[in-house]
Amino acid sequence: MERLPLDLDTLRARLAEERGPVLWRSLEELADVPEVRRYVEAEFPDIQTATVDRRTLLRLMAASLALGGLAACDSRQTVTDAPLLSQSHNVPGYTPGEPLVIATSLELNGYGRGVLVRAQEGRPVKIDGNPLHPATLGATDVFAQAEVLSLYDPDRSDSPLQNGLPRSWEELTEFIRPVRNELVVGEGRGLHILMPPTSSPTLARLTSLSEQLFPLAQWHRYSPIDEDNFRAGAESLFGRAVDAIYDLTRADVIVTLGGDLFLEEPGHIRYAADYQARRRADDRPLPRLVAVEARPSLVGARADERVVLRPRDIEVFAQDLAAALDAGSAHPSEPHPAIGRLADELRRAGARGLVTAGREQPPRVHALALAINARLGAFGTTIRAIEPVRPASGENGSIVALAEAIAAGQVSRLLILGGNPVYTAPADLDFGALVRRVPLSLHLGYHRDETALACHWHVPEKHPLEGWGDLRAFDGTVGLRQPAAMPLKASLGVEEFLGLMSGQMVDGRSLVQATWREVWGDAFEERWLKVLEDGVIEGSASPPIDISPTPEWNAGAPGPAPSSGIDVVFSPDPSVWDGRFANNGWLQELPKPLTKQVWGNAALIAPETAEMFGLATGDAVDLTVEGRTLRVPVWVLPGHAPGAVTLPLGYGRTQAGSIGSGIGFNAYLLRQSGHPWVAQGEIRTTDERIALISTQLHHALQGRDIVRVTGPDPADTAQPGETEALPSLYPEWRYEGYAWGMAIDLDACIGCNACVVACQAENNIAVVGPEEVARGREMHWLRIDRYYAGDPTEPDTYFQPVLCMHCEKAPCEVVCPVNATVHSAEGLNDMVYNRCIGTRTCSNNCPYKVRRFNFFDYHGAEYAASPEALNPQVTARSRGVMEKCTFCVQRIGAARAEARIENRPIRDGEIATACQEACPTRAIIFGDVNDPDSAVSRLKRSPRNYALLGTLNTQPRTTYLARIEADAERQPADATDKE
Repeated sequence: MERLPLDLDTLRARLAEERGPVLWRSLEELADVPEVRRYVEAEFPDIQTATVDRRTLLRLMAASLALGGLAACDSRQTVTDAPLLSQSHNVPGYTPGEPLVIATSLELNGYGRGVLVRAQEGRPVKIDGNPLHPATLGATDVFAQAEVLSLYDPDRSDSPLQNGLPRSWEELTEFIRPVRNELVVGEGRGLHILMPPTSSPTLARLTSLSEQLFPLAQWHRYSPIDEDNFRAGAESLFGRAVDAIYDLTRADVIVTLGGDLFLEEPGHIRYAADYQARRRADDRPLPRLVAVEARPSLVGARADERVVLRPRDIEVFAQDLAAALDAGSAHPSEPHPAIGRLADELRRAGARGLVTAGREQPPRVHALALAINARLGAFGTTIRAIEPVRPASGENGSIVALAEAIAAGQVSRLLILGGNPVYTAPADLDFGALVRRVPLSLHLGYHRDETALACHWHVPEKHPLEGWGDLRAFDGTVGLRQPAAMPLKASLGVEEFLGLMSGQMVDGRSLVQATWREVWGDAFEERWLKVLEDGVIEGSASPPIDISPTPEWNAGAPGPAPSSGIDVVFSPDPSVWDGRFANNGWLQELPKPLTKQVWGNAALIAPETAEMFGLATGDAVDLTVEGRTLRVPVWVLPGHAPGAVTLPLGYGRTQAGSIGSGIGFNAYLLRQSGHPWVAQGEIRTTDERIALISTQLHHALQGRDIVRVTGPDPADTAQPGETEALPSLYPEWRYEGYAWGMAIDLDACIGCNACVVACQAENNIAVVGPEEVARGREMHWLRIDRYYAGDPTEPDTYFQPVLCMHCEKAPCEVVCPVNATVHSAEGLNDMVYNRCIGTRTCSNNCPYKVRRFNFFDYHGAEYAASPEALNPQVTARSRGVMEKCTFCVQRIGAARAEARIENRPIRDGEIATACQEACPTRAIIFGDVNDPDSAVSRLKRSPRNYALLGTLNTQPRTTYLARIEADAERQPADATDKE
């Protein structure tokens, strides 16, 4: 599409003319420009913009069909991999063909998350949350789901490298042995070890042993997504380092100062689950959530109120809020209008109030937030302090110390054990050049990445699903990490490498066992087997500690506010995090929750900022931070703070692999060690435009009743005429057995995308690549539509998962010429793949736009996942076939077989779809609607229940529960999509 300039006054005038609230998905859609309208109305935008006439198109189709028939006559086999065969397993009670479930832990930013890995014939194919683990409670996030694809990444390192040349493991051993002996004799003089921060007890033990063996060696820890500001704030207030654990189930008023409690915090999965559990509490009023933020977030989208401030103003806001609660002194300037009201609400909540601060906030804001909690008496109720789960040393300062040591010539041996610091280190350090100056450097990592390229030696690292280890969760609970597969490539774990350096055995299992033998003593054998089965050590959570502000603590005054320039905020990306997942196709093609952008990043700016500079989405600007300039495309994001720009990290990789290299821009090139989270910069416009890919204009449900909102005491949300029987040409059908259905609670959905990736992993959904997504050909069976309502500068945000509705009177079934889409005896809208001839009439007749067509053989194309990552229980679709959500029919079949063997009916809750299992807030419920006592039946009897596009009388088996808002009058129940 052509460039569309932004005029906020025109948009506001258009909204004022509408009768009632209007939902809109983008500023371009809200502007109602004819070109955008034509784009949205076309199901496949590339066809809408094509210049081929109808007659020529028919001739081309005829030729393609003829060539397709010719190709079918070829008897040669095109599959290069051997078929999967059942292998014998030395596992008691194992039945070939039945999946094994292994309880293990996955790491994100040094913290453990408990998961259950489903392995089929020795191949992990699906990851779900471990219900026994406090960090997940049976749910997952997008990063945990995508680890299956990362395991089978063909770009993973498969052999040691010396100066970029392959070496054998024998050659590596011969090289390391004399170097280690030399270091032992010299007590580690000149040796520096850089590691990401970790919560692993075994790594802590091995590090301690190595420190004893190499007492003169220096240890450094660095993560680009650090907790330094919180640790510094807590230490200034309490005089000691602590971690804070929040209990949102007991909170009545929550105020967040930046960050994203539901996406970026170490306990984000648990916090999302706890918050929704609190909202579902029948015996208490709805909690109140207020987000004070500069960049829109998932917690802000779910908040009852957003206070939009520039990053530089949040510190003053925190000081005034603390002063209003007698937890500090007031700022001399006039306080924000919301201060008095929020202070009153927190004061009334007392111990059930909670204030949190995001990791990008300076230490002073964290100290003020903790001081407010202490003043409210919240410690012991909504917040508790524990000993630091990870090392309390400042990660960011540690890499600065290492850089200074290298520059001073004090480093002769450098070991980089994990991470990719050459890519993620602050730009002012020029860390890659420093690493090349070290006489001997070695990198242990998954890929031949930017750091591997700078080091003399690179050693392949084991994937977490291949090795042994242990990890503490955000609350200190220990989970074991055990292999779910034999190593696909020869590699070493960090534990094994440290074991080698410290003279221990090079066996991950023995190293982990040695750690816990010391702890459990004679009870080791009994407890070890129990923990292997559960995946978590019961009762290992860190106990709370008593703390109080030190008498000498003084909040002081905030630093001088910048007089000019624009605030530049760095943030982890919701798809690739800090860049470690850049080579994962599932995550690259995953629409980001708020922008719906895929395959890249953009500088996020407010509509006011765009209007001031004359910018539109896709315009390139030169962004300068402390003398460093980077050309980036902008994305105009409703709800963003004016005078600020957000730069998502993790893109612009040069050595990510075949999937992730060369995508987006590298925001680390502007990040400085002195201001790693918020810096001051300048914007200069250019005449260049950079193409951005987004799905936000795809699959529009045009001009119809979409999202419904009700109050805390919901009345029936049905629209006039919905309760009456609508006429139909098709007879009603009575289901004697099971009748499967689903209910989706819009009040619980936070838009985190866990369900989308879980569906993709479970059902072998192909990655099509950026070019195909730009044509509107993404293959996700489940999408999350994001809608705005209200003023573009401060809109309300709504999320709605949309999948096949499994309509009782499905309009897709009656138009298929070959009966490829049919109704099952249990009410499912089934797809018979081998009947489908690709007419796409079913998709054209679907009002929900949930059917996906294989224009090419995506499973054999450039971006295809490894065949080993495919779920053998689900057919992999080929070119020319339509596909869509099946309600995970393979899981229904497995439960039916199990029930038949045991001669019983299927129990309620026995079947959980992939999306349902992954959801942290339990927004999705599946079951038998013929059972009046089932969970899904109870939800469908709720007055909040409604059918999407119910007036079409398709009678969908999937229905929605209206969102609950305390101020429901601002968004009546009949809000409709602008288009």
